[in-house]
Amino acid sequence: MARLALNRDFSRFLEDEEFPHRVEVIFGNKSVICSGMVLAQQSSIIEGLIRDDCGVLMFEKMENIGTVEQKVECIKYMYGAPLAFSHQNIDVILKFASLYGISDLFHKAIQWIEKNLTARNLFAMSNISESLENQSHLLKLKKVIENFIIKNTDAVGAELAEKITHGDEIDSKLFVHIVAQNPNNGATLLKDWTSKSSENKLYVLDTVKDLDFVTLFPTQGEFSGFVAQLSEGLDSVDVMKKVLALQQEYFVKSASKSQAQSQPAVVASGQEEQVEDTEENEEDDDGEEGEEEDDTSSIASSAKTGDGKPKSRQRGKNRKKRDKAEVWKATNESSKGPKVCNPNQPKKNTQPKNAQPPKNLNQPKNVHQPKNANMPKNVQQPKAAKQQKDVNSKCGNVAKRKVFVANIPSNATANDVKSPFMFCGTIVNVDVHSHKNIAFIEFNNEKSAATVLSAAKSGVKFTVSGQTVAVYEYTPGKASKPSAVQSSVV
Repeated sequence: MARLALNRDFSRFLEDEEFPHRVEVIFGNKSVICSGMVLAQQSSIIEGLIRDDCGVLMFEKMENIGTVEQKVECIKYMYGAPLAFSHQNIDVILKFASLYGISDLFHKAIQWIEKNLTARNLFAMSNISESLENQSHLLKLKKVIENFIIKNTDAVGAELAEKITHGDEIDSKLFVHIVAQNPNNGATLLKDWTSKSSENKLYVLDTVKDLDFVTLFPTQGEFSGFVAQLSEGLDSVDVMKKVLALQQEYFVKSASKSQAQSQPAVVASGQEEQVEDTEENEEDDDGEEGEEEDDTSSIASSAKTGDGKPKSRQRGKNRKKRDKAEVWKATNESSKGPKVCNPNQPKKNTQPKNAQPPKNLNQPKNVHQPKNANMPKNVQQPKAAKQQKDVNSKCGNVAKRKVFVANIPSNATANDVKSPFMFCGTIVNVDVHSHKNIAFIEFNNEKSAATVLSAAKSGVKFTVSGQTVAVYEYTPGKASKPSAVQSSVV
Protein backbone atom coordinates (compact mmCIF):
# COMPACT_ATOMS: atom_id res chain seq x y z
CA MET A 1 0.00 0.00 0.00
CA ALA A 2 1.17 3.49 -0.80
CA ARG A 3 1.49 5.95 2.02
CA LEU A 4 -0.32 9.29 1.84
CA ALA A 5 2.37 11.98 1.71
CA LEU A 6 1.65 15.26 3.46
CA ASN A 7 4.08 17.43 1.53
CA ARG A 8 2.50 20.71 2.67
CA ASP A 9 0.82 22.08 5.80
CA PHE A 10 -2.49 20.20 6.04
CA SER A 11 -3.87 21.72 9.21
CA ARG A 12 -4.15 25.23 7.82
CA PHE A 13 -7.22 24.22 5.79
CA LEU A 14 -9.20 23.50 9.01
CA GLU A 15 -9.65 27.18 9.85
CA ASP A 16 -9.95 28.40 6.24
CA GLU A 17 -13.68 28.87 5.77
CA GLU A 18 -13.38 30.15 2.20
CA PHE A 19 -11.48 27.13 0.92
CA PRO A 20 -13.81 24.64 -0.87
CA HIS A 21 -13.50 21.36 1.03
CA ARG A 22 -15.68 19.55 -1.47
CA VAL A 23 -14.24 19.51 -4.99
CA GLU A 24 -15.76 18.10 -8.15
CA VAL A 25 -13.12 16.67 -10.50
CA ILE A 26 -14.33 16.38 -14.09
CA PHE A 27 -12.65 14.24 -16.77
CA GLY A 28 -14.77 14.41 -19.92
CA ASN A 29 -18.16 12.89 -19.13
CA LYS A 30 -17.02 11.47 -15.79
CA SER A 31 -17.22 13.37 -12.52
CA VAL A 32 -15.51 12.43 -9.23
CA ILE A 33 -16.16 14.09 -5.85
CA CYS A 34 -12.91 14.63 -3.93
CA SER A 35 -11.62 16.38 -0.84
CA GLY A 36 -10.14 19.74 -1.69
CA MET A 37 -7.73 19.56 1.27
CA VAL A 38 -6.28 16.20 0.15
CA LEU A 39 -5.68 17.40 -3.38
CA ALA A 40 -4.40 20.86 -2.41
CA GLN A 41 -1.84 19.59 0.06
CA GLN A 42 -0.14 17.61 -2.78
CA SER A 43 0.41 20.61 -5.06
CA SER A 44 0.28 24.40 -4.85
CA ILE A 45 -0.79 24.47 -8.52
CA ILE A 46 -3.85 22.33 -7.79
CA GLU A 47 -4.66 24.46 -4.73
CA GLY A 48 -4.68 27.58 -6.91
CA LEU A 49 -7.00 25.92 -9.47
CA ILE A 50 -9.43 24.84 -6.72
CA ARG A 51 -9.64 28.36 -5.28
CA ASP A 52 -10.01 30.02 -8.72
CA ASP A 53 -12.74 27.67 -9.97
CA CYS A 54 -14.66 27.56 -6.66
CA GLY A 55 -14.43 23.84 -6.11
CA VAL A 56 -14.48 22.61 -9.72
CA LEU A 57 -11.33 20.94 -11.07
CA MET A 58 -11.31 20.07 -14.77
CA PHE A 59 -7.59 19.55 -15.58
CA GLU A 60 -7.98 21.18 -19.03
CA LYS A 61 -4.33 20.55 -20.02
CA MET A 62 -4.93 16.80 -19.72
CA GLU A 63 -8.03 16.87 -21.91
CA ASN A 64 -6.44 15.10 -24.93
CA ILE A 65 -3.89 13.05 -23.02
CA GLY A 66 -4.57 9.45 -22.06
CA THR A 67 -7.85 7.88 -21.06
CA VAL A 68 -10.27 8.86 -18.29
CA GLU A 69 -9.36 5.74 -16.31
CA GLN A 70 -5.63 6.56 -16.45
CA LYS A 71 -6.25 10.08 -15.13
CA VAL A 72 -8.54 8.81 -12.37
CA GLU A 73 -5.73 6.47 -11.29
CA CYS A 74 -3.51 9.53 -10.83
CA ILE A 75 -6.18 11.14 -8.58
CA LYS A 76 -6.42 7.96 -6.52
CA TYR A 77 -2.62 8.01 -6.09
CA MET A 78 -2.96 11.45 -4.49
CA TYR A 79 -5.31 9.79 -1.96
CA GLY A 80 -2.68 7.18 -1.14
CA ALA A 81 -3.72 4.36 -3.50
CA PRO A 82 -0.97 2.36 -5.25
CA LEU A 83 -0.28 3.15 -8.90
CA ALA A 84 0.97 0.51 -11.34
CA PHE A 85 3.44 1.96 -13.83
CA SER A 86 3.60 0.54 -17.38
CA HIS A 87 4.70 1.50 -20.89
CA GLN A 88 1.05 2.21 -21.69
CA ASN A 89 0.42 4.79 -18.94
CA ILE A 90 3.89 6.21 -18.24
CA ASP A 91 3.36 9.15 -20.60
CA VAL A 92 0.09 10.10 -18.85
CA ILE A 93 1.68 9.86 -15.41
CA LEU A 94 4.72 11.94 -16.43
CA LYS A 95 2.64 14.72 -17.98
CA PHE A 96 0.08 14.78 -15.14
CA ALA A 97 2.79 14.96 -12.49
CA SER A 98 4.80 17.59 -14.38
CA LEU A 99 1.88 19.83 -15.40
CA TYR A 100 0.37 20.01 -11.93
CA GLY A 101 3.57 19.93 -9.86
CA ILE A 102 3.14 16.58 -8.11
CA SER A 103 6.87 16.08 -7.44
CA ASP A 104 6.56 12.80 -5.54
CA LEU A 105 4.71 11.14 -8.43
CA PHE A 106 7.16 12.49 -11.01
CA HIS A 107 10.15 11.21 -9.01
CA LYS A 108 8.69 7.70 -8.86
CA ALA A 109 7.96 7.79 -12.60
CA ILE A 110 11.63 8.69 -13.34
CA GLN A 111 12.82 5.80 -11.18
CA TRP A 112 10.58 3.40 -13.10
CA ILE A 113 11.88 4.70 -16.47
CA GLU A 114 15.50 4.19 -15.42
CA LYS A 115 14.78 0.52 -14.76
CA ASN A 116 12.49 -0.21 -17.73
CA LEU A 117 13.74 1.97 -20.59
CA THR A 118 14.56 0.05 -23.81
CA ALA A 119 15.92 0.94 -27.25
CA ARG A 120 12.48 0.37 -28.75
CA ASN A 121 10.60 2.81 -26.51
CA LEU A 122 13.48 5.26 -26.28
CA PHE A 123 12.16 7.39 -29.14
CA ALA A 124 8.66 7.58 -27.65
CA MET A 125 10.18 8.65 -24.35
CA SER A 126 12.15 11.35 -26.13
CA ASN A 127 8.93 12.70 -27.64
CA ILE A 128 7.39 12.81 -24.17
CA SER A 129 10.32 14.80 -22.82
CA GLU A 130 9.85 17.44 -25.52
CA SER A 131 6.23 17.94 -24.41
CA LEU A 132 7.09 18.69 -20.77
CA GLU A 133 6.64 22.35 -19.85
CA ASN A 134 8.55 22.19 -16.59
CA GLN A 135 12.20 22.80 -17.53
CA SER A 136 13.56 21.02 -14.48
CA HIS A 137 11.50 17.90 -15.20
CA LEU A 138 12.50 18.00 -18.86
CA LEU A 139 16.21 18.05 -18.00
CA LYS A 140 15.83 15.14 -15.60
CA LEU A 141 14.13 12.96 -18.20
CA LYS A 142 16.66 13.92 -20.90
CA LYS A 143 19.50 12.99 -18.55
CA VAL A 144 18.00 9.51 -18.14
CA ILE A 145 17.72 9.16 -21.94
CA GLU A 146 21.30 10.33 -22.55
CA ASN A 147 22.72 7.90 -20.00
CA PHE A 148 20.80 5.05 -21.61
CA ILE A 149 22.18 5.93 -25.07
CA ILE A 150 25.75 5.98 -23.79
CA LYS A 151 25.39 2.58 -22.11
CA ASN A 152 23.50 0.94 -25.01
CA THR A 153 25.12 2.47 -28.10
CA ASP A 154 24.86 -0.55 -30.41
CA ALA A 155 21.25 -1.42 -29.54
CA VAL A 156 20.11 2.18 -29.98
CA GLY A 157 21.99 2.48 -33.27
CA ALA A 158 20.35 -0.68 -34.61
CA GLU A 159 16.89 0.59 -33.64
CA LEU A 160 17.61 3.95 -35.25
CA ALA A 161 18.76 2.28 -38.50
CA GLU A 162 15.51 0.28 -38.60
CA LYS A 163 13.41 3.41 -38.15
CA ILE A 164 15.30 5.17 -40.94
CA THR A 165 14.71 2.21 -43.26
CA HIS A 166 10.97 2.19 -42.51
CA GLY A 167 10.72 5.95 -42.95
CA ASP A 168 9.56 6.59 -39.38
CA GLU A 169 9.60 10.13 -38.05
CA ILE A 170 12.65 10.73 -35.86
CA ASP A 171 13.35 13.63 -33.56
CA SER A 172 16.28 15.55 -35.07
CA LYS A 173 17.93 16.39 -31.75
CA LEU A 174 17.76 12.79 -30.60
CA PHE A 175 19.18 11.59 -33.92
CA VAL A 176 22.22 13.87 -33.71
CA HIS A 177 22.83 12.82 -30.12
CA ILE A 178 22.72 9.11 -31.02
CA VAL A 179 25.09 9.61 -33.98
CA ALA A 180 27.52 11.59 -31.81
CA GLN A 181 27.66 8.68 -29.34
CA ASN A 182 28.00 6.02 -32.06
CA PRO A 183 31.43 6.32 -33.79
CA ASN A 184 31.23 2.83 -35.30
CA ASN A 185 27.96 3.19 -37.26
CA GLY A 186 27.43 6.94 -36.96
CA ALA A 187 28.66 7.69 -40.50
CA THR A 188 26.25 5.17 -42.06
CA LEU A 189 23.34 6.47 -39.99
CA LEU A 190 24.18 10.04 -40.94
CA LYS A 191 24.33 9.29 -44.67
CA ASP A 192 21.10 7.30 -44.61
CA TRP A 193 19.18 9.92 -42.66
CA THR A 194 20.35 12.93 -44.70
CA SER A 195 19.43 11.12 -47.92
CA LYS A 196 15.76 11.09 -46.86
CA SER A 197 15.02 14.81 -47.11
CA SER A 198 16.50 18.28 -47.64
CA GLU A 199 15.27 19.25 -44.16
CA ASN A 200 17.53 16.61 -42.63
CA LYS A 201 20.50 17.91 -44.64
CA LEU A 202 19.89 21.49 -43.53
CA TYR A 203 19.54 20.40 -39.90
CA VAL A 204 22.93 18.67 -40.01
CA LEU A 205 24.54 21.78 -41.53
CA ASP A 206 23.02 23.89 -38.74
CA THR A 207 24.26 21.55 -35.98
CA VAL A 208 27.77 20.67 -37.22
CA LYS A 209 29.27 21.66 -33.86
CA ASP A 210 27.46 18.76 -32.18
CA LEU A 211 29.18 16.14 -34.39
CA ASP A 212 32.82 15.07 -34.66
CA PHE A 213 33.15 14.51 -38.41
CA VAL A 214 36.85 13.57 -38.14
CA THR A 215 35.90 10.58 -35.99
CA LEU A 216 32.87 9.67 -38.09
CA PHE A 217 34.83 9.90 -41.38
CA PRO A 218 38.47 8.90 -40.75
CA THR A 219 39.54 9.38 -44.40
CA GLN A 220 39.13 12.46 -46.57
CA GLY A 221 37.62 10.34 -49.33
CA GLU A 222 34.77 9.19 -47.11
CA PHE A 223 34.17 12.73 -45.90
CA SER A 224 34.21 14.19 -49.42
CA GLY A 225 31.65 11.61 -50.55
CA PHE A 226 29.38 12.55 -47.65
CA VAL A 227 29.73 16.26 -48.42
CA ALA A 228 28.78 15.63 -52.04
CA GLN A 229 25.65 13.81 -50.89
CA LEU A 230 24.89 16.44 -48.25
CA SER A 231 25.00 19.32 -50.75
CA GLU A 232 23.08 17.55 -53.51
CA GLY A 233 19.94 19.50 -54.33
CA LEU A 234 20.94 22.47 -52.14
CA ASP A 235 22.05 25.24 -54.50
CA SER A 236 21.78 28.41 -52.42
CA VAL A 237 24.86 30.48 -51.65
CA ASP A 238 24.23 30.28 -47.90
CA VAL A 239 24.26 26.48 -48.07
CA MET A 240 27.50 26.52 -50.07
CA LYS A 241 29.12 28.71 -47.44
CA LYS A 242 28.06 26.31 -44.71
CA VAL A 243 29.38 23.32 -46.68
CA LEU A 244 32.74 24.99 -47.31
CA ALA A 245 32.97 26.03 -43.65
CA LEU A 246 32.33 22.41 -42.69
CA GLN A 247 35.05 21.22 -45.08
CA GLN A 248 37.56 23.75 -43.79
CA GLU A 249 36.88 22.81 -40.19
CA TYR A 250 37.24 19.11 -41.06
CA PHE A 251 40.62 19.55 -42.77
CA VAL A 252 41.97 21.69 -39.92
CA LYS A 253 40.89 19.19 -37.26
CA SER A 254 42.11 16.25 -39.36
CA ALA A 255 45.55 17.83 -39.75
CA SER A 256 45.75 18.59 -36.03
CA LYS A 257 44.74 15.04 -35.14
CA SER A 258 47.32 13.53 -37.53
CA GLN A 259 50.02 15.78 -36.13
CA ALA A 260 49.12 14.84 -32.56
CA GLN A 261 49.22 11.12 -33.40
CA SER A 262 52.57 11.34 -35.21
CA GLN A 263 54.32 13.48 -32.59
CA PRO A 264 55.01 10.64 -30.08
CA ALA A 265 56.56 8.54 -32.86
CA VAL A 266 58.86 11.40 -33.84
CA VAL A 267 60.00 11.87 -30.27
CA ALA A 268 60.62 8.15 -29.88
CA SER A 269 62.69 7.97 -33.07
CA GLY A 270 64.75 10.95 -31.95
CA GLN A 271 65.46 9.26 -28.62
CA GLU A 272 66.53 6.03 -30.36
CA GLU A 273 68.86 7.97 -32.65
CA GLN A 274 70.40 9.72 -29.66
CA VAL A 275 70.93 6.39 -27.89
CA GLU A 276 72.60 4.89 -30.99
CA ASP A 277 74.90 7.89 -31.32
CA THR A 278 75.82 7.63 -27.65
CA GLU A 279 76.61 3.91 -27.95
CA GLU A 280 78.80 4.47 -31.02
CA ASN A 281 80.69 7.27 -29.31
CA GLU A 282 81.26 5.14 -26.21
CA GLU A 283 82.81 2.37 -28.35
CA ASP A 284 85.04 4.87 -30.17
CA ASP A 285 86.08 6.52 -26.92
CA ASP A 286 87.30 3.17 -25.56
CA GLY A 287 89.89 2.92 -28.37
CA GLU A 288 91.16 6.51 -28.14
CA GLU A 289 94.39 7.40 -26.31
CA GLY A 290 96.13 10.51 -24.98
CA GLU A 291 94.46 13.81 -25.51
CA GLU A 292 91.40 12.27 -27.18
CA GLU A 293 90.67 10.31 -24.01
CA ASP A 294 91.05 13.49 -21.98
CA ASP A 295 88.72 15.37 -24.32
CA THR A 296 86.00 12.73 -24.30
CA SER A 297 86.30 12.17 -20.57
CA SER A 298 85.94 15.89 -19.93
CA ILE A 299 82.86 16.02 -22.13
CA ALA A 300 81.40 12.99 -20.38
CA SER A 301 82.16 14.46 -16.96
CA SER A 302 80.51 17.76 -17.87
CA ALA A 303 77.45 15.84 -18.99
CA LYS A 304 77.34 13.82 -15.78
CA THR A 305 77.85 16.79 -13.48
CA GLY A 306 75.01 18.67 -15.15
CA ASP A 307 77.14 21.57 -16.36
CA GLY A 308 75.66 21.20 -19.82
CA LYS A 309 73.36 19.01 -21.83
CA PRO A 310 74.81 15.78 -23.34
CA LYS A 311 76.13 16.45 -26.82
CA SER A 312 76.47 12.95 -28.23
CA ARG A 313 75.95 14.05 -31.79
CA GLN A 314 78.57 16.78 -31.50
CA ARG A 315 81.10 14.24 -30.15
CA GLY A 316 80.40 12.04 -33.16
CA LYS A 317 81.11 14.94 -35.51
CA ASN A 318 84.35 15.80 -33.71
CA ARG A 319 85.47 12.19 -33.93
CA LYS A 320 84.88 12.09 -37.69
CA LYS A 321 86.86 15.30 -38.17
CA ARG A 322 89.78 13.89 -36.20
CA ASP A 323 89.72 10.67 -38.25
CA LYS A 324 89.82 12.59 -41.54
CA ALA A 325 92.68 14.76 -40.30
CA GLU A 326 94.79 11.77 -39.30
CA VAL A 327 94.16 9.97 -42.58
CA TRP A 328 95.22 13.06 -44.51
CA LYS A 329 98.35 13.49 -42.43
CA ALA A 330 99.37 9.83 -42.66
CA THR A 331 98.94 9.57 -46.43
CA ASN A 332 100.73 12.80 -47.29
CA GLU A 333 103.73 12.37 -44.95
CA SER A 334 104.46 8.82 -46.05
CA SER A 335 106.93 8.72 -48.97
CA LYS A 336 106.11 5.16 -49.96
CA GLY A 337 102.33 5.38 -49.81
CA PRO A 338 100.17 6.83 -52.55
CA LYS A 339 99.81 10.56 -52.57
CA VAL A 340 96.35 11.84 -51.87
CA CYS A 341 95.30 14.77 -53.99
CA ASN A 342 93.73 17.83 -52.58
CA PRO A 343 90.04 17.64 -53.47
CA ASN A 344 89.99 21.42 -54.00
CA GLN A 345 92.69 21.29 -56.68
CA PRO A 346 91.24 21.42 -60.23
CA LYS A 347 91.83 18.38 -62.41
CA LYS A 348 94.21 18.62 -65.38
CA ASN A 349 92.91 18.36 -68.92
CA THR A 350 94.07 14.97 -70.19
CA GLN A 351 92.64 15.38 -73.70
CA PRO A 352 95.47 15.19 -76.30
CA LYS A 353 96.23 18.14 -78.46
CA ASN A 354 95.03 18.33 -82.09
CA ALA A 355 92.17 16.03 -81.15
CA GLN A 356 89.33 15.99 -83.68
CA PRO A 357 85.77 14.95 -83.03
CA PRO A 358 84.75 11.70 -84.72
CA LYS A 359 82.85 11.91 -87.93
CA ASN A 360 79.13 11.35 -87.93
CA LEU A 361 78.91 7.81 -89.27
CA ASN A 362 75.11 7.82 -89.14
CA GLN A 363 74.71 10.83 -91.39
CA PRO A 364 72.55 9.80 -94.38
CA LYS A 365 74.01 10.13 -97.82
CA ASN A 366 72.41 11.44 -101.03
CA VAL A 367 69.45 12.98 -99.34
CA HIS A 368 67.00 14.07 -102.04
CA GLN A 369 64.06 16.43 -101.71
CA PRO A 370 60.83 14.44 -102.23
CA LYS A 371 58.96 15.18 -105.39
CA ASN A 372 55.89 17.36 -105.41
CA ALA A 373 56.99 18.94 -102.15
CA ASN A 374 55.32 22.19 -103.05
CA MET A 375 52.14 20.54 -104.31
CA PRO A 376 48.98 22.30 -103.06
CA LYS A 377 46.93 20.64 -100.35
CA ASN A 378 44.45 17.90 -101.10
CA VAL A 379 41.11 18.85 -102.52
CA GLN A 380 39.53 17.28 -99.43
CA GLN A 381 40.39 20.40 -97.45
CA PRO A 382 36.72 21.37 -96.96
CA LYS A 383 36.13 18.02 -95.20
CA ALA A 384 39.12 18.58 -92.91
CA ALA A 385 37.84 22.04 -92.10
CA LYS A 386 34.47 20.56 -91.17
CA GLN A 387 36.15 18.05 -88.85
CA GLN A 388 38.12 20.82 -87.23
CA LYS A 389 34.89 22.78 -86.76
CA ASP A 390 33.34 19.78 -84.99
CA VAL A 391 36.38 19.51 -82.72
CA ASN A 392 36.14 23.18 -81.88
CA SER A 393 32.47 22.76 -81.09
CA LYS A 394 33.20 19.88 -78.74
CA CYS A 395 36.01 21.84 -77.11
CA GLY A 396 33.61 24.69 -76.55
CA ASN A 397 31.23 22.44 -74.63
CA VAL A 398 34.08 21.03 -72.58
CA ALA A 399 35.29 24.55 -71.81
CA LYS A 400 31.93 25.42 -70.30
CA ARG A 401 32.16 22.38 -68.08
CA LYS A 402 35.61 23.36 -66.78
CA VAL A 403 36.87 25.82 -64.19
CA PHE A 404 40.38 27.07 -63.65
CA VAL A 405 41.79 26.97 -60.09
CA ALA A 406 44.88 28.95 -59.10
CA ASN A 407 47.02 29.30 -55.98
CA ILE A 408 46.78 25.62 -55.03
CA PRO A 409 49.47 24.19 -52.71
CA SER A 410 52.48 22.80 -54.56
CA ASN A 411 52.00 19.39 -52.92
CA ALA A 412 48.25 19.17 -53.60
CA THR A 413 47.00 15.99 -55.24
CA ALA A 414 44.04 15.54 -57.57
CA ASN A 415 41.90 14.33 -54.65
CA ASP A 416 42.89 17.38 -52.59
CA VAL A 417 41.79 19.71 -55.39
CA LYS A 418 38.65 17.69 -56.07
CA SER A 419 37.30 17.60 -52.50
CA PRO A 420 36.14 21.24 -52.04
CA PHE A 421 34.21 21.22 -55.34
CA MET A 422 32.43 17.86 -55.12
CA PHE A 423 29.28 19.37 -53.65
CA CYS A 424 28.77 21.43 -56.83
CA GLY A 425 28.34 18.35 -59.04
CA THR A 426 29.97 15.24 -60.47
CA ILE A 427 33.64 15.76 -61.36
CA VAL A 428 34.92 13.71 -64.30
CA ASN A 429 38.53 14.92 -64.46
CA VAL A 430 41.08 16.92 -62.47
CA ASP A 431 44.27 18.11 -64.18
CA VAL A 432 46.85 19.32 -61.66
CA HIS A 433 49.98 21.32 -62.59
CA SER A 434 51.85 21.42 -59.28
CA HIS A 435 54.86 23.32 -60.64
CA LYS A 436 52.54 26.17 -61.63
CA ASN A 437 50.22 25.86 -58.60
CA ILE A 438 47.18 25.58 -60.87
CA ALA A 439 44.59 22.96 -61.74
CA PHE A 440 41.69 22.41 -64.16
CA ILE A 441 38.47 20.77 -62.97
CA GLU A 442 36.00 19.30 -65.43
CA PHE A 443 32.39 18.55 -64.41
CA ASN A 444 29.91 16.34 -66.21
CA ASN A 445 27.66 19.29 -67.07
CA GLU A 446 27.84 23.03 -67.59
CA LYS A 447 25.51 23.83 -64.68
CA SER A 448 27.97 22.51 -62.11
CA ALA A 449 30.79 24.68 -63.45
CA ALA A 450 28.47 27.69 -63.49
CA THR A 451 27.53 26.96 -59.88
CA VAL A 452 31.19 27.09 -58.83
CA LEU A 453 31.78 30.40 -60.62
CA SER A 454 28.59 31.88 -59.20
CA ALA A 455 29.55 30.81 -55.69
CA ALA A 456 33.03 32.31 -56.08
CA LYS A 457 31.62 35.62 -57.28
CA SER A 458 29.20 35.64 -54.32
CA GLY A 459 32.08 35.53 -51.86
CA VAL A 460 32.24 31.80 -51.15
CA LYS A 461 35.82 30.85 -50.29
CA PHE A 462 37.20 27.61 -51.64
CA THR A 463 40.14 26.03 -49.80
CA VAL A 464 42.46 23.22 -50.87
CA SER A 465 44.32 21.54 -48.01
CA GLY A 466 43.62 24.56 -45.83
CA GLN A 467 44.84 27.11 -48.40
CA THR A 468 42.43 29.58 -50.03
CA VAL A 469 42.41 29.27 -53.81
CA ALA A 470 41.16 31.46 -56.66
CA VAL A 471 38.52 30.25 -59.10
CA TYR A 472 38.24 31.51 -62.69
CA GLU A 473 36.28 30.80 -65.81
CA TYR A 474 38.13 28.42 -68.11
CA THR A 475 39.01 29.74 -71.57
CA PRO A 476 40.83 27.40 -74.03
CA GLY A 477 44.33 28.71 -74.71
CA LYS A 478 44.07 31.39 -72.03
CA ALA A 479 43.47 29.31 -68.94
CA SER A 480 46.95 29.96 -67.59
CA LYS A 481 46.31 33.71 -67.69
CA PRO A 482 43.26 34.29 -65.46
CA SER A 483 42.33 37.73 -66.71
CA ALA A 484 38.96 36.96 -68.25
CA VAL A 485 36.57 36.42 -65.34
CA GLN A 486 38.29 36.67 -61.99
CA SER A 487 36.34 35.78 -58.88
CA SER A 488 36.27 37.93 -55.81
CA VAL A 489 38.05 35.20 -53.88
CA VAL A 490 41.82 35.48 -53.92
